[in-house]
Amino acid sequence: MRIDIWSDVSCPWCYITKRTFELALSASGRSDVHVVLHPYQIDGEQPAESTPMLEWLAGKYGRERAARMNKEVSAAGPRHGIAFRNETGYAVNTLNAHRLLRWAGLSHGRPVQSRLEELLFAAWFTESADLGDHGELLRRVERAGLDRDRAARLLASDEGVAEVRAEVRRARELGVTTVPRFDFGGAQRVEGPQEDPAVFLRVLKPQPATTRGAQ
Repeated sequence: MRIDIWSDVSCPWCYITKRTFELALSASGRSDVHVVLHPYQIDGEQPAESTPMLEWLAGKYGRERAARMNKEVSAAGPRHGIAFRNETGYAVNTLNAHRLLRWAGLSHGRPVQSRLEELLFAAWFTESADLGDHGELLRRVERAGLDRDRAARLLASDEGVAEVRAEVRRARELGVTTVPRFDFGGAQRVEGPQEDPAVFLRVLKPQPATTRGAQ
């Protein structure tokens, strides 16, 4: 089964839902799953410079709504082993993060890409790291077991820029307006925040059709 995922590392519910999905995938026992991660940029390529996270959210949604959003996700985080620290975090243009994730997937496959994705989410939401800083990105690359020097050359070039931008445009053309979004073999879809693995298990382990006995 092919599973296409659209996600952005600036999305806290994408972080939570990633963990929910992976619990379900493990519980399903399936070994025939091929996950394809696609980039999505909730805010396009804004902010142009790293900005305190809650300040950015307040400018986008208003202070009351931003505070409410932060409270909701911070309350949900511990249920999934995540201690959100948005008060000291940064909002950052995610293009470079998506370039690195694309490279990790192409060169090392989904398991390594997933590990890097997890490290980038943690840097963004729990470690108060400024991912606009190439050094911070490269530290996560190294922790994921990837070649730091190769990644540094990628960041110093325009490698992957056009491809990531084209994928983001394509997502919008396909009608992707909410992330996270999971498409299962082009037949079923799960989108938006998910905290219950059963949502994914229903798709990953469909119940066999029942047959009615002869009359």
